Amino acid sequence: MKKKVLFLVVIFIFVILLGNSIYSKKDQLSKREKVEDFKYVYNAIKNGYPYLDVNKRRNNIDWLGNKDKYLKRIKNTKNDEEFIEEMSSILSELGNRHTELIDNKKRYELFKKSYSNNNWYDFLDDKKVVDRYDSINPKIKISKDIFLKKELILEDVIKDKVGYMYLPSMASRNGSTDKDLEMIGDYINTLGKHKALIIDIRGNLGGSDRYWQGIVSKLIKNDIKINGYRVYRNNSEIVKKYTDVRNLKLEPIENLPMDVAKNAPEETLKKFSDFENTSYTIKANNDFKFEGNIYLLIDEKIYSSSEAFSMFCKETKFATLIGETTGGDGGGLDPVLFKLKNSGLIVRMASGMYLDKDGICDEEFKTTPDFKIKDCKRTENFKNDNCIKKVLELENIND
Repeated sequence: MKKKVLFLVVIFIFVILLGNSIYSKKDQLSKREKVEDFKYVYNAIKNGYPYLDVNKRRNNIDWLGNKDKYLKRIKNTKNDEEFIEEMSSILSELGNRHTELIDNKKRYELFKKSYSNNNWYDFLDDKKVVDRYDSINPKIKISKDIFLKKELILEDVIKDKVGYMYLPSMASRNGSTDKDLEMIGDYINTLGKHKALIIDIRGNLGGSDRYWQGIVSKLIKNDIKINGYRVYRNNSEIVKKYTDVRNLKLEPIENLPMDVAKNAPEETLKKFSDFENTSYTIKANNDFKFEGNIYLLIDEKIYSSSEAFSMFCKETKFATLIGETTGGDGGGLDPVLFKLKNSGLIVRMASGMYLDKDGICDEEFKTTPDFKIKDCKRTENFKNDNCIKKVLELENIND
């Protein structure tokens, strides 16, 4: 009797597992659905992405020309998980960190929260989108420098001579930019007659321009104005809808100043439709003004708003740059998000191209240091840090 009951239990479990397997298999995207989603992404990139030609020149990748190769890769995926991995890989070949498939729930929830207070997107709460990100298994990635402290650091490298700020992000780790800026301001007020101040943003992936501009305002004697331009491919329905909802003041690309256009990428006047003047002023707002030299430590991870800070320092001579060439794409508007109909996945895409006052494209040329350091990795011990050693050398300080 016991054996019979055990047998029936095993059969019951087998049927349940088989049912789940069949349901799971049935629930997977079909080849047609995956191809449709890929083609939608392809056309969105073709019509609206700003850096196709930059990618050709920098990385020798003809992304649009690879369509058949990409389609084959999509068709060969056996399940949704492989499809997601393949789509991520294909988008990564655009070589832009602002352009990606949102491939995990944590990142989806980050964007959902970030855009919850505006009306830019109407799909972040769609059932298909929510179900999709609930179904994705999280992947744990352990960073190589996980044990290196990544909190705001404010301390002297050499007491009363060289100050030091480490900014791990252009956003507060404690959730309050104002609190961080207050702490930084208090530290600046202790610098007195220091010979130099080091601002270390190595590994800083960005955040908000307000963060670094708040720091700059405490260190400048006079207001500083920065001129630049963003150009858009507004013939794209996705990009146009985004620039419209953001109420941007756009002008036809033909009106781009000639001295800017002549230095801009050759495709600017041919493939872009509109531009925005992005001039802004950083106002000095502190009675105490640091009199010493300022150094900015940079590396290849610098991107987005931390890149905007690097560009600012280079253009205005606010600081001497030490390290290695940055990652680029600073000065741009937030990337645009769009949804894929069949999978419910969300794609993030760079919305426009930033040009500096002379028309130079930051994503193409990045920001180069004034002093290049071969091994510019940040270390916990100041004495072993090659970038800090360079600062001390330039200041003729023997530790």
